[in-house]
Amino acid sequence: AALLLSADGPAAAMTTAYSGIAGDGRLGLEAAGLLEPRRTRLRDGSEVEVGPFASRDEMLRGMELMNEVIREGKAWPFEPEFDSLEAFSAYFLSHAAFAARSRGRVIGTFYVKPNFPGRCSHVCNGGFIVAPEARGNGLGTLLGLCFLSFAKTLGYRASYFNLVFASNLASVRLWDKLNFSRVAAIPHCARLDGLDYLDTAYGYYFDLLTLHPDFDPCAAFQHGTPPPTL
Repeated sequence: AALLLSADGPAAAMTTAYSGIAGDGRLGLEAAGLLEPRRTRLRDGSEVEVGPFASRDEMLRGMELMNEVIREGKAWPFEPEFDSLEAFSAYFLSHAAFAARSRGRVIGTFYVKPNFPGRCSHVCNGGFIVAPEARGNGLGTLLGLCFLSFAKTLGYRASYFNLVFASNLASVRLWDKLNFSRVAAIPHCARLDGLDYLDTAYGYYFDLLTLHPDFDPCAAFQHGTPPPTL
């Protein structure tokens, strides 16, 4: 499938994993048929839906969650917090972004956007946040499965995560469980809170062209199975 984004527009030319033009997180979603939320239940039986950000308040909640993980200093490379919705939107909402809602509140989020510009823009990147109160209930797994499905639907051919810190065991276990390939390791890469050493960062890769065409992320989540591949 072709990328459902402009190949020659300014966002495509300038965007990388760490830069972009402020948006609403809906780039390409209508053409890809991704405006309708996906619904399922988490491990504790609570209902959850994963879909595009629906309001400015939800975007502000996304920025709040982003700043919370920045303050935690353990999972993301940033130190300064985002001080405006425009700045957050340029980073997190420049392309496709999704919110997980339960009981009327955003409890998690992720984005899908090019990791690299130009000739490498078919390789996407994702950034994931689960609210502290929602952790340990399977939401990270659900978001990871949705990411793979949505990224392929948007026309990306592969995914690469640049900085998965070795000490972030929940993240390492998640990408291993979802059959991402650990293809890189950068020693002494990250100065993280709570560690008295520089942590290693892993690079994780997934070939989206190997995903089975009938892959349903919510069904895979309910059955506890990894994403089916060809």
